[in-house]
Amino acid sequence: MISLKGKNAIVTGAAVGLGNAYAQALAAEGVNVAVCDIREEITDLPAELQKSDVKAVGWRADVSVPDDVRMVVDGAMEAFGGIDILVNNAGVFGPSTADDDLDKTLADYDLIIGTNLKGEYLFGRAVIPIMIEQGAGGEIVNIATDHMVTCGTPNDLCPNLPSCPWNKGTNEFDGPPRPTGGGETMDLYDASKWGINGLTFPWAKVLRPHNIRVNALCMGATDSYMLRSFHNFDPPPEEVEAWMKAEDSAQLLIDLLAEGPKGRTGENINSCIGRPCKLEPPLAPIYITKESIDVN
Repeated sequence: MISLKGKNAIVTGAAVGLGNAYAQALAAEGVNVAVCDIREEITDLPAELQKSDVKAVGWRADVSVPDDVRMVVDGAMEAFGGIDILVNNAGVFGPSTADDDLDKTLADYDLIIGTNLKGEYLFGRAVIPIMIEQGAGGEIVNIATDHMVTCGTPNDLCPNLPSCPWNKGTNEFDGPPRPTGGGETMDLYDASKWGINGLTFPWAKVLRPHNIRVNALCMGATDSYMLRSFHNFDPPPEEVEAWMKAEDSAQLLIDLLAEGPKGRTGENINSCIGRPCKLEPPLAPIYITKESIDVN
């Protein structure tokens, strides 16, 4: 494990929820943090982070807008002199179905795909050349969804834990108790998150020689602004009780980063209800070859 103290990070979508927890956890580890969000609350966060005796800056910014991305990345470089960590967290949810009318479809596409996929793409592309030029390695963590990996995708990875609410009551794997995917009202959301695979895996391969790791945290139901909004901010108490905590996810992030340049890369890290919200041992690569991400 390595110390994160003195490193410089960007966290997108940090005003509330998971992004806020990630920013707070990084600052507590001594990391200088640049944050952005479209929400007004983001302007108050840098002062809060500075209480951890770190540098912190923030902007209201839309991750789907290239000029906003440049503003945040350039501002972080000016404030810190370098960027070591990118947490691609900004995301939105909105219901969308195959029979939506065209006007709604276009608006949903721009919002959901623009934020969840284009935003991660733009920030990655902006930060990667900086990390390569610095020559000191780096960390990119894309925040995805358990819809990509839920209950063992591939199936033989499913631990079939007794704590899983979809466990069928057996001690051996007997098929995924819950199908992958968020359902018929999430076609665009799931498409945006599945698309992150197309960034994570090739980036991991290309950047491994530069000691830049690229992984995805595939988050399940976590108590956050986004999830509460899905329930019109009045979720059933029994569901809230089952949700994971943002602080636990933030510790998972810290533990992942602390692996350092010799740690895993190109991995979707499953964090769904029924699994402990903690960093599990690395998995053998499946969608990319081991040789392509081996440490030299």
